[in-house]
Amino acid sequence: MNVTLSASGTWKVDNSDQQYYGDLYLNKDEGGIALYIRIPNSGSPMSYLELPLKIPFINGSTMNGAKITLIDCVRIKTESRIGSEEVYGYQANYMLDGVNFETEDDIEFSKMKISIPGIIEWGGISNYVYPVYDGKRDVLIELEVTEPIDIYSNEDYSLSYFLDFSYPGFNLIQEEITLKQTPYLIIESKSLQPLNWFMNKANQMKRLIEIAMAEPFGFDNMIVESPEIYYEFEDNLKRTRAIEVIHANKEIISKNKNNRRRLRHDFLFNLNELKNANFSKWQEISSVMEPIIELYINSLYNKKLSISRHFQNMVQALETYHSRRICNTLPNFKKRVEKLISIRPEGLRDEDREFLLKGSYKYVTLRSRLADLLLADFTYYFYTADIKHLDFPKIISDTRNYFTHYDQKLEDRILKGDDLINGFHILRNILEFYLLKEFGFDEEFIHERTRERIKPLITSIEIKQADERKKQEQDSM
Repeated sequence: MNVTLSASGTWKVDNSDQQYYGDLYLNKDEGGIALYIRIPNSGSPMSYLELPLKIPFINGSTMNGAKITLIDCVRIKTESRIGSEEVYGYQANYMLDGVNFETEDDIEFSKMKISIPGIIEWGGISNYVYPVYDGKRDVLIELEVTEPIDIYSNEDYSLSYFLDFSYPGFNLIQEEITLKQTPYLIIESKSLQPLNWFMNKANQMKRLIEIAMAEPFGFDNMIVESPEIYYEFEDNLKRTRAIEVIHANKEIISKNKNNRRRLRHDFLFNLNELKNANFSKWQEISSVMEPIIELYINSLYNKKLSISRHFQNMVQALETYHSRRICNTLPNFKKRVEKLISIRPEGLRDEDREFLLKGSYKYVTLRSRLADLLLADFTYYFYTADIKHLDFPKIISDTRNYFTHYDQKLEDRILKGDDLINGFHILRNILEFYLLKEFGFDEEFIHERTRERIKPLITSIEIKQADERKKQEQDSM
C-alpha cells in the first residue's frame, strides 16, 4: 500500500508529557495510517524499546494547530541513523480528526455511522423516485428522503440502515450532473463504548449482508459521535460534533463487479425480510459460523476457482456446519439418529438407520453428515436432480474423496462436467437452507426461499433434457 505525507507535527505517546516530532502518512482510500516519530540523536543508537511496540493511542498536533488522535498503534519500522536520529514507525487502525484525549478510557462514543458501498439493492429503498405524471409537469426524478430503517434493538444498543444522498449543487449549468446514494449502518449505544465494540457490531451485520448477497463488501466512510465532544454556542447551547474517522477496516474489493440488476432469487433475504429473522441469535453464533460463512462466500464470489474447488468448498462448509452446529462425536450422533428415526414408521427405521450410519464405525463420516443434512429432520425434501436421494450422500462423498485423495478406484463413480456443476448448486441449496434456519427465519419462509433458489437449476436441467430428447427424435427419423 502506498501512503503519502499528510502532516508533520508533535506527538504524545499515551498523552505523556514527552513530545516527539514526527510525520504522518495516509492513504485514505485504502485505510493506510502510518506515523514516523523522529528522535534527534547524535550519540550511540537508542534502545529498540525506547518506545513501546504497541501504543493504545497517540495524540498529535500538526504544524497548523490541527488535533489528531491515532488509535491501536503497532510498530512497523525501527531505524537508527547514526549521528542523526532514531526513527520509530507505527501503523494505526484509526485516525480521529480534530480531537485529542486525556486517557485511553476517554476514547469512547455513543454512535457510529459507517458506509458499506454496494448494498443498496439489498436495502430496497431509494431517495430518488420517478414521479407520477400528472400531465402538467415535466419532472424526471423527484427527491423523497427516506428515514432510517430499524434492524435490531435491545436494552444496550440499536442498529439501523440509512441511505444518504447527494445534492447536485447550485451550479446546474454542467454537461454532467451526478446524483449519488450511500448506504450506511447506524449503531447507537445506550452507554459509551470504544471503537472496537462498534466495529464488532458492524462486522456482524456486514457479514449477514454478505451472506444475503453472496459476495464480500468493504467498509468506507466512518463517523462517530459522543456527548462529550460538542460545539458550544451562545446561551450554553451545545451540539454534538461528528468526528470523521480514517480507518484500516477497509477491504479492497474489486471495482469491476457485475452491475446487472439483481432479481429476487439472487438474494438469500433482503432488508425487509430480515425483520422476520432473529438477529440476536446470529450474534450469539456468528463466531462459530465464521469458517462456514467464509467458505460459502469465497466459493460463490471467487470466479477464479475451478469448479472442483467450488465443489470442495461447499462440501467442506456443510461438513463443518454439521460438526459445529448439529453433532460432532459418534456416540452423540448415534443418539441423534435413534431420536430422529423414532418418529418414522416401524418398517422404515432399519433402512433409515443404515442410511444415516453406514460407514460411521469409528467417527462420523462425511457420508453420514451429508445424509443427516439431506433428511432435514424429515421436514423438507431437497431437489437432487438425477441423483436418487439414497445415493446422493455416497456420490458426493466419493467425489470429494476423489479430489482430495485421488483414489482412481472412485473415478467411475464421481460427478463430472455438468453433473459436478449441478452437484455444487444442490449443495449450496442445502447449505442455504440451514443458514436461513440459523438466522431464525420461520419454516414457511425457509422452505419457500429454498425452493425459489433452486428453480433456475431445475429450469436449466429441464431445458437441456428437452433439447436432448428433441435430438434423439430427429436422429430416429
